[in-house]
Amino acid sequence: STKLYTIASRCGVFAKSDIQPLINQGADKRDISASIFSAVVNQTIGGLAQGRAIEGNVLYLGGPLTFMPELRKSFDKALSLKGLCPENSLYYVALGAAFCAHRQVDLKEVIADLSRYEAVNEFQTLPPLFANEKEYQEFQERHARADVTYGKLEDYPGLAWIGIDAGSTTAKAVVIGEEKEILDSIYLSNSGNPVPIVREYLSSVYRRCPNIRIAGSCVTGYGEDIIKNAFSIDLGLVETMAHLKAAQAFMPDVEFIIDIGGQDMKCFKIHNSAIDNIYLNEACSSGCGSFLQTFAGALHYSSSEFSRLGLFSQNAVDLGSRCTVFMNSSVKQAQKDGVSTENISAGLSISVVKNAIYKVIRPASMDELGKRIVVQGGTFLNDAVLRAFEREMGFFVVRPKIAGLMGAYGCALHAMESSKKRRT
Repeated sequence: STKLYTIASRCGVFAKSDIQPLINQGADKRDISASIFSAVVNQTIGGLAQGRAIEGNVLYLGGPLTFMPELRKSFDKALSLKGLCPENSLYYVALGAAFCAHRQVDLKEVIADLSRYEAVNEFQTLPPLFANEKEYQEFQERHARADVTYGKLEDYPGLAWIGIDAGSTTAKAVVIGEEKEILDSIYLSNSGNPVPIVREYLSSVYRRCPNIRIAGSCVTGYGEDIIKNAFSIDLGLVETMAHLKAAQAFMPDVEFIIDIGGQDMKCFKIHNSAIDNIYLNEACSSGCGSFLQTFAGALHYSSSEFSRLGLFSQNAVDLGSRCTVFMNSSVKQAQKDGVSTENISAGLSISVVKNAIYKVIRPASMDELGKRIVVQGGTFLNDAVLRAFEREMGFFVVRPKIAGLMGAYGCALHAMESSKKRRT
């Protein structure tokens, strides 16, 4: 590495929000790696030692320090000493526990005691998201009406426009035709670098429709600069405007827009077709898509599988709306006390909504948001989150069927409008 970047270290979510733009902007991964080590060191020394001197014989224990020599070097440099990572450093806590053992136990008795364990904590539960399959079917049919027209890319004869949303965790792109119909689209994980994803997609568009006439293109999102420069995209558009333009395509008189993405949350109050106020998640992204993705992975489910589990939960556990780290403790305790995965899934989806409403938007009353609300972003493709949001608000909202593509769709519409203005 040759340089260090400033990365927030007090929270893994903040750190991820600092790291993702660096990756999207093409920062050297060696520099990013060294910066992450430095952030860990700073947090450990500043947050845990709290001004107390770390000196003398320093022992490095645990997995990260055992397996990452560069992390040990970062600590050595910051502390101006040479720490020791002993053999079997991974097992020192277990060894300490063994040394503290002072009596013999019968393992069969221990197993019997564990089998008789009963929950001691009582969790508050919430009403089911859906009472039955019929109610869920009506919910799906209502939201399916907020859709766009689709066309076929292959052999398309007219002009086309491309919109790209290089988000924090995903890359989205759409190709629209002259009637604003979607000819083609992608929604993929960017794997830390959106350039290869976008390059492959653009190449596939030309392979499938060699004679396509691209009249304009536009990009938004975290990776706007790198994508615009890499592929000579015509326009860049700030995310708020991209999402507003897409929302107005579904509801011209929209009064409020809430977009929940992978790591950020954006809410816009609309007045006279213009953005009047903006609300952002300033403190933590515990109410965003990566929050649910983290828990789904920890419980060995894909995000979509995990969200479906909670749809018909009968006793959703009330987990509140706290930081991911604290929420993880609540989830672990709920598991120990026998709460089902279905009820945990529903509880987490509800917590996302409560975080959005009460910690980001913070309305004095629901009426001040208006009744014409469009929700978008990949997180709202989770039916459990959408249902919880409608129930908390007390009225129905509109979720476009392309909720996860709204940034890219808004860009494509902007590119179309701009090219038409240039021609006239």
